[in-house]
Amino acid sequence: MNDDDFEVLELKDYTNTKDEIYSHSSLVMSALKKARENRSQEMRDGYYNIKFDKFGNAHKVYIPDSRQVFIESVESLIMIQGRDFDSEINGKLNRIRNKLKKKYEDYCKKEKETWEDMDHEIKKNYYQQGTYFMEGMLSERFLPFYKMYVRDKVDAYTKIVSLIQKLIKRMGDYKEEFTEA
Repeated sequence: MNDDDFEVLELKDYTNTKDEIYSHSSLVMSALKKARENRSQEMRDGYYNIKFDKFGNAHKVYIPDSRQVFIESVESLIMIQGRDFDSEINGKLNRIRNKLKKKYEDYCKKEKETWEDMDHEIKKNYYQQGTYFMEGMLSERFLPFYKMYVRDKVDAYTKIVSLIQKLIKRMGDYKEEFTEA
């Protein structure tokens, strides 16, 4: 039997959920765990991989960009924990977001300058490959600015997770774990 012939399903996905109650703390813990797991992965671009089925047919499979997966998991955490944000954390989050916005604008400016100084033949080659300059947008291909911005965004979102953990501690939501000897 080939490993591609079946898929192991999680039992928890098929349990009766009628008896479950809403638990904000369990949602936050789940989102924190997911963000931690996603951040512990190698931060790399998404890419395509070729997999073959049991008949030898090739299938193009996309492996997601682990940086974007992490960023989205932090967005989810922010969405869940947001109800507990106070003025202190909102101020810190706004400062992080403003710095990130400024970096994005700086990268857009640098990309525009690079594009304007670029040799006509290189531009023509980019056009043929479907890459164009768009004011206020970063190109994901060829120029380094998009990747630099995503790296900055990962760093900023790592700080956001740290801030949220400090908020949880400040709120007293961390429970002590007791073990018996």
